[in-house]
Amino acid sequence: MPAITRCPQCGGVRLSWPSRKQFSCDDCGFLLYLNVAAAVAVIIECRGRLLFGVRKHEPARGMLDLPGGFVDPDETAEEALRRELREELQIDVPNPHYLFSFPNRYLYRGIEYDTLDLIFLVRFDTPPAITAGDDLESVLWLSRDAIDFGRIGFPSLQHAVRRYLETS
Repeated sequence: MPAITRCPQCGGVRLSWPSRKQFSCDDCGFLLYLNVAAAVAVIIECRGRLLFGVRKHEPARGMLDLPGGFVDPDETAEEALRRELREELQIDVPNPHYLFSFPNRYLYRGIEYDTLDLIFLVRFDTPPAITAGDDLESVLWLSRDAIDFGRIGFPSLQHAVRRYLETS
């Protein structure tokens, strides 16, 4: 169960968990649903190579990651993807193409968040000028046969890259 030990409304400790995504307070009747957070990631391909970031922070510090991040309130997935690419790579992309989604669990500061990772594709004919920023320590262009799936920090993104390589 999540690390919630007190009711956010009354401070009570008599909490019931009818399901993994919901709890209620037996003292005041407060009910909270812990819904899935939307996240975006992009597979960027250019000349047979895929772009990976190296994570600067936990979770999965030093591991490979696809560029992306969480969707903010009042933002579409496409808007979130463009914003994240500007923050992490300092690039703009014209038309990301939606591929598929995978559920994920994202452990951050001791709390596990359920996410739904929406995976997009962007292809370039020539490599864009990229500067690692925000959450990325560096970026790597890897050929398809040089990808070490064990170095990809999140299972959902491991699955996404595998599926992409199997179907493209």
